[in-house]
Order: sequence, then C-alpha cells, then structure tokens
Amino acid sequence: MDNFLLHAVVAELESKLSGSQSRARIGRMWQYGSSGLLIDLQRRDGKLLAVSVDPNLLGIYLTSSTSRQFGDEPATDTQFIALLKKYLGGGVLRSIEKLGYDRLVRFEFTVETDGGEQVDRQLIVLLTGRAANVLITENDQIIAALKQREDKSGVFIEPVPPADRIDPFQCSSEKLDQLIADSANDIALAAQNNLIGFSPLYARELAARSSGKSPHAALEELLSEIFEKPHHPRIYSSPSLEILRSKEGLPEFAMIVAPIILTHHGDLHQEEFESINDAADAYFKILNSRRKFTAIKQKISSRLTAKIKKVRTLISNLQRERESFKNAEIHQRYGDLLLANLHQAVKTENGFSVTDFFDASQATIEIPSANKPTARDAAEQYFKLARKARHGIEAVSSRLPAAEKDLEQLEGMIRQLASLESIKDLTIYADQAGASQPSIGGNGGNGSNGSNLQVASGRSRNKEVKLTGVRRYKSSDGFEILVGRTDKDNDNLTFRISKSFDLWLHAADYPGSHVVLRNPQRKEIPNRSIAEAAQLAAKFSQAGGGGKVAVNFCERKFVTKMKGFAPGQVRLSSFKTILVEPAEAGERLL
Repeated sequence: MDNFLLHAVVAELESKLSGSQSRARIGRMWQYGSSGLLIDLQRRDGKLLAVSVDPNLLGIYLTSSTSRQFGDEPATDTQFIALLKKYLGGGVLRSIEKLGYDRLVRFEFTVETDGGEQVDRQLIVLLTGRAANVLITENDQIIAALKQREDKSGVFIEPVPPADRIDPFQCSSEKLDQLIADSANDIALAAQNNLIGFSPLYARELAARSSGKSPHAALEELLSEIFEKPHHPRIYSSPSLEILRSKEGLPEFAMIVAPIILTHHGDLHQEEFESINDAADAYFKILNSRRKFTAIKQKISSRLTAKIKKVRTLISNLQRERESFKNAEIHQRYGDLLLANLHQAVKTENGFSVTDFFDASQATIEIPSANKPTARDAAEQYFKLARKARHGIEAVSSRLPAAEKDLEQLEGMIRQLASLESIKDLTIYADQAGASQPSIGGNGGNGSNGSNLQVASGRSRNKEVKLTGVRRYKSSDGFEILVGRTDKDNDNLTFRISKSFDLWLHAADYPGSHVVLRNPQRKEIPNRSIAEAAQLAAKFSQAGGGGKVAVNFCERKFVTKMKGFAPGQVRLSSFKTILVEPAEAGERLL
C-alpha cells in the first residue's frame, strides 16, 4: 500500500469512524498468523478493521468479511490480543491520522482504566516494509508490539521528512524543471527519486499527465485529485476482476488499486467502487485468495513429489535386485554339481574342485565355497541362493510394472496440477486423488474458498487392535511371537496388528501361517529368537512334517499386498532366508 493510497484510505476511515455521530469503540479482536489483525469497531454496517503488517501484503482497510471469512483459524487468545484487550479494550476512537511523510497510521483512543481514570492511548500501524509492525503506546512509550522489534528503546518517535527529498507541495516549477533536467529529462525518474510520497506508479502517472502541459501544472493537478478533490476509487486489472476472482492461480496478471483515475493505465480493465476502502477490500480479497491457492497447490505438489521420489526409489531398488538375481541358474548348477560330487569333491584354498557333469568333456572346475566348510553345506547354500533368486525375480517381475505404472500416473498428476488455476479445481482434483480438506493458516480472503488439501490419514494409529485369530508364543529372549491361523487371520496379523519394524516370517516354498516377531522397542533381535520364530513358521506350514524348511523373513515394512491378491497372499520387496527344522519353539502363551 503506497503513500498516496494510504492517505486516501486513512482520510476515509477518519470520516467514517471518528466523527461525532459515528465514533467507534473497540469490541472483539482477532489475530491471524504473526502479522494480521482484525478489529471490531462496532460499526452499524458490521465492517471490521483489517490490518496486515506482512511485508509482502501490507495494508489497512475496512472489510466486509466476517472473522471466519477473513482467514482461517482466527485466534483470540494470543499474547498481543491479550495486551490489546488490557490496554485498549472498550476504548473510544477519538481520531485517526496518517503520520508525517511515511506510511504510518495512528489511532487515538480514550480508555477507562480499572480505577475509573480516563487515559489516552494509541494504536500505531507501521506499514514500512520489513520494519512493519503494530504498536500500543501511551505518552510515546511503547507498551506492546505485535512483532519483535529491533529497536529496544521503548520510545516511539514520529518520523521526520527525509532530508534528501522534496515536499511536492513546496516544489516550484523551476525546481521541478531542474530535477527533470538532472534526470536526463525523465519526468517519472525525477519524481520517483526526488519527491516525497511518489512511488513508481504515481511517478509514471505524473509523466503521462505532463503530455501537453507543463510538468508543474500536471503535478498540481495530480496532488489536487489525491488530497483535495473527491476520490474516484477503482481497480485497474488485466485480466478483469471477474476472471481474477474465479481463477486464483492465474500465472500472470496486473492489478492496481487507486483513489484517482490513472490516465496511463487506460488500456487495463477498470472496476469502480463507492469508496476507497471497498476497493482496497476487493483488492486484498483477491490477493489473499491467490496466496491460499498457492499454499494449497504447494502442499499438494510436495506430497506428490514425495510420493514420486518414493516410487522412483522403489523402482531403482527393484531394478538393482533384478540384476542381483540373475545368478539363479549359476547357483542352481553349483548346488547340483556339489551334490553330484559330494564324495569326490576336493577342498581347495577358495572352494571345491569338482567334475562338471554338465560339460560333455566332464572337465574339472572349481566352485567357490560360499563361506561354507563342506561341500554339502555349500550345496545347501547355493540351493538357497538359487531359490531366493527365483523367488526374487518372480516378485520383482510382478512388482516392477505396477511401480512403473504408479510413477507414470503420479507424474501425470503433477502435470495436471500445474495446469489448474482455481481453488475449486484444486478441491475437485484433491477429491479425485483421495484427499481431505483441513483449514490453512493465513490472513485475509474469502473463507468460503480457504481450504487446504491434505492426504487422508486413514485408520487411527492410536486405536488398539484386538488380538484375535493368532497363536501367541514367547521366545527364549522374551520377544512375543504371533502366528496366524487362517488366511484372513494372516492378513489381519500382517496388516493391522504388526508394526513396521516387527519381523515378519513365512515358509519360503509352501503355504502356511504368517508369523510376526514383535519388536516395539526396535531393538536388535537375537539370532536365537529369529530361529525360534522361523521354526514356528515352518511348523505351521504345509512342510511342517518334513525335514529342514527354508523360511523367508524381513521387517514388516517390506511386506505389501497388491490389489486383487487372495487372503494371505503378499509380496516382499526385500528378505533373507533361514533354514530350520519345524518345531513349536518358544513358550506357548494363553
């Protein structure tokens, strides 16, 4: 809000709020975020005084929005609101004044103290860039501030005119001509750099009005319209305000609120208003709606970007696993050769020397020991590696296309999000994506569209899940082990009862129970407890009556269930395998 616009707003506020017939009194007050205030001055029309000292959205004006419509989550219990109530609560407004030559506004109140004494206190609004603030003062002593102040003096000093600039009312024709000559005959540059209160907007307007008349005559005309004549408030925009109101996310636009007719913006759409405060209210509603749109869109984009990163990581891991599983045939061949040469295999420094029966010439080859002491143990290890590789390739081959499809869909959603231009479109988009709409903080705007989008949280994490359909055991190290009974019980155990860092186990090659070794403290689980849980997984599988059984295990977070899977059927993104004898290990609990 520039100097001349602020002057017009304050002049209008003075006539509306502090006249003898309409003297205002402070009622309810609200704070929005760290830089927004809304004050009820008990006007008959119900309009509230809005103040924003956000450096990116400086303003003061009357708004027709209610406290709920103005922004989300209005606060009435902040520290500054408490101080406003204490020092200005019930105060009667005596006057409003724009101070000096800067963007400062002082509200003078008469307040009755608890002892019945009448005292004068001030509410001072500083709309001065990064130093913008709201102060409560008494006898020039600063009682409280909305934002933390760098100046710790505690005394408010009214600003003085800048020494390097000229009061435009006192600038003679000769002086103005000299300033223009010193600025390479650029009238706008001369006004902007030398005349108090002239922002680039009004400097360009002065230059435009100087066409066909002297710059000084144009200056007098412009100052008269701003400070003396009745105002003609309007908003200049491109595109029209109707489009800006319906498309809050339009990437490029122009919008200017002014108390006078701007001749150099005749090419823009114009909308007239009854008062400059009405124009400011409409202007800030559009800006606040745009801020809300941006905040909503950024949050959706952040969530989609996080999902995309997660899926890309999954695809990379699956591709890496697929590469690592390419040795399945080699491991199977090594295992077969070691078993075939079980009695004639010769231990070497790095492995076992065996006859290659798959080779027509039956040459002698060396097979690495796989860190095993005997040919039988090495063969068993290679069979396990081959089995794991086969299962891994099968799992990766089924998961990778789904992950790649998910990535394509998410990237398409990001592209679609970039094309959306309204909060309404964002809401529909989020509903289709399965999102909820909690509120978003901020000040200003129309609350009816002030929704923020957040991925639904799903079931409550704090809800206690009843332990049904499971057998309960305790390992030798004190860890609880749960064993599912039926396929539906397996799903319930894996996806409702267990947590991400619990250990999940299942027989590698046979149908059977899901087994969960609970680890709520996320401790390192002893190998003995893992082996006992694996024995239970082997026992309660279709291989439970035979010899050693391979059991896959991993943390629960690596277990997923794809759409269309039968009860009890899951996929593992990463796992290890242990070979155990089936047994009802550990202590059975009731």
